[in-house]
Amino acid sequence: MKHRIFAVGTFLFAVMLFQPLSYAGDAAKAQVPHSKVLVLGFDGADARIIQNMMNEGQLPNLKKLADEGTFHPLLPTNPAQTPVSWSSMATGLNPGKTGIFDFLKREEGSYQPTFALMSEVEQPFLFGKRNPIVLGLVMAFIGLVVTAFVLRRRGWRLKSAFLTAIVLGGVLGFGVALTVGRWLPVNMPTPRNNRHGTTFWQIAARKGLRVKVLRYPTSFPVDKIDDIEMLSGLGVPDVRATIGQPTIYTDDASLLARANEFSLKIELVDTLNMGEELDTVVWGPRNKIYCDTRKKSCREWMKSRGIPLQIKEPLKLKLDLENRQVGIAYRDEAATLKEGQWSDWFVFEFALTPLVKIKAIGRFYLISVDPYFMLYLSPLHFHPDMAARIPFATPVDWVKKLRRDIGLFKTMGWAIDTWTITSGLVGEDHFIGDMKATVEKYREIMRHELEKNDWDLFVMVYSFTDRTQHILWRLIDPQHPLYDPKKAQYYGKEIFNAYKTMDSIVGEALKMVPPDTRVIVVSDHGFTSFRRGVNYTTWLIEHGFMKLKGQVGEVKTLEDLFGGGDFFEQVDWSRTKAYSIGLGPIYINLKGREPHGSVEPGEEYEAVRKAIIEGLENLVDPVTGEKPVYKVYTREEMYGEGFDPDLIPDLRVANTLNYRVDWQTTLGNAAPDVVLDNLKNWSADHCSVEPSLVKGIFFANFPIANDQPSIIDVMPTILQLLGIEIPSGLDGHSLVESTATTARLTGK
Repeated sequence: MKHRIFAVGTFLFAVMLFQPLSYAGDAAKAQVPHSKVLVLGFDGADARIIQNMMNEGQLPNLKKLADEGTFHPLLPTNPAQTPVSWSSMATGLNPGKTGIFDFLKREEGSYQPTFALMSEVEQPFLFGKRNPIVLGLVMAFIGLVVTAFVLRRRGWRLKSAFLTAIVLGGVLGFGVALTVGRWLPVNMPTPRNNRHGTTFWQIAARKGLRVKVLRYPTSFPVDKIDDIEMLSGLGVPDVRATIGQPTIYTDDASLLARANEFSLKIELVDTLNMGEELDTVVWGPRNKIYCDTRKKSCREWMKSRGIPLQIKEPLKLKLDLENRQVGIAYRDEAATLKEGQWSDWFVFEFALTPLVKIKAIGRFYLISVDPYFMLYLSPLHFHPDMAARIPFATPVDWVKKLRRDIGLFKTMGWAIDTWTITSGLVGEDHFIGDMKATVEKYREIMRHELEKNDWDLFVMVYSFTDRTQHILWRLIDPQHPLYDPKKAQYYGKEIFNAYKTMDSIVGEALKMVPPDTRVIVVSDHGFTSFRRGVNYTTWLIEHGFMKLKGQVGEVKTLEDLFGGGDFFEQVDWSRTKAYSIGLGPIYINLKGREPHGSVEPGEEYEAVRKAIIEGLENLVDPVTGEKPVYKVYTREEMYGEGFDPDLIPDLRVANTLNYRVDWQTTLGNAAPDVVLDNLKNWSADHCSVEPSLVKGIFFANFPIANDQPSIIDVMPTILQLLGIEIPSGLDGHSLVESTATTARLTGK
């Protein structure tokens, strides 16, 4: 769909306008177990690094937890990706059954990539197409009755009062019909979490246990269940309906011509008149909520009604070159920043209509004043108070009180900005400052909620361990193309500092919970260096599995993904047998399933799969002489039975250590070479690496029965600790040793 915009974003604005959230329990209350259960998650915490640091005495709290209970490397899902692993941990199901098998999937009925966590369904808003007529008639009737009543009370004759009331009611109804026709949508875009299965916190809450779930990935929208206090994690977009789009204000026009794969917003400002106020804008939400695409294209429809495609607010800047600082003014808020300095939160307000407004928060950071002026504005997070209409937190009273008690905090799922430093526009100090401020605020939330002791199950996931390794690994790996020995001396310690912060958080939480609390510390995967990328689209072209009818398309960006760009424009589907989308999946161009399928089901399908497997598993990196591919899995090998054959990729390529799928492959685009250096600051990964090579962690303050645990085992383990019967049909198994152990741990 050419003008597709990230589905969640459209929903957010619609639900904010018209859908107050309701919450209702749907099961009988259960007896509260004797022991509480605390689950702390740390995205990307690597088993090898933690083992080494514990041996060196650098992680005392985790070491104590291991000595008194257990520590084992934890096998992630296949693939070892954040939304995939956390979804399986939540449900006890493998990714073939949860339906969350990658960050990206192909859009149903097309070859277009789209975000895998959620999809959009449309429901009629109120009376749909009849809104103007029905609401106009309702208001006409109300106007008639009220006018007639008032006029009669003032002594008007019945006939005169009635005729006048008809006229005035008709005018009112006509005006309302025109207003409704202009400003109310016909349909309500609604997000659907694509994760299948029931989560352990849903089961616990429905049993009457008091549950807190904070920042858990793939938990947006929040669950509408009593007894849950919830703050969503990965999946919540920024106000522009992306995974997170920063803005760079600059007078360097060359930035517009650079490759911008992560789709930073570049806003040019004229700095010729130094010392004078510079007028610019803050870009807010994409305004698609009122678009009736059944009539004509969205953009044309909006233009015809004078509706802006994207909402913006005026911003004033004043550059002071002599003092190397900039003044920033928005409405009644202002700040003066020197180079390398952050502002406090600015609160922005965007009017979707004269009556409906969205509040957002963002922080500025002055990168430089010369030779080019560069001012950074963070991705815009929904203001915490927006939870009243946007379901990133529940209940509303709880999140409002949380904001009053601790101040403003980030609400976007991908809370730490990894895009700007990966694009090379800021340095390590910017990234580290943002990361540390984010961690400290979430840590404050954890303390605030733990000390209330009003919970039976407490779950919180931190992402800083993952983001820090993604960005700074190049400074601990001398073989990475971007290794810099000078920077390594100064910043190389930050990855290990992140693990020390993790250890400190665990120690702090252990001191705050009752002594009989069962504690689990877990991560979704580990890490490895990302030195070289493998482009499977290029490989498929070179080996005849994909045919082109023209030159390879231009570089694809996140803006193409979230803003409705075109993909595979030059592919000749009639002669193409396979294509790649996402972080390792390969799809066969199967007849009866793909829009222009060319491969027959059965023997030809299996022959194509076999040829691709053999070819990729024998691929040799011409530069290093290594094999970048560890194994090519069929979906049956990974997930057995029970997966949707129209959804799950036919093959998945797992890389060896130090290799990952190339950036352009994720969006189906080719690169000049099959294997090429990774020259981005995003220098470590796990997403397409063989899962057994990037294991996560499992700590507990109790013994477990299996010394090779898998992340899908965590969900039934938690339920057993809570004294809740484990549902049938799970792929995971409880790690608690025995029934007798369960009774001892839970007090039952």
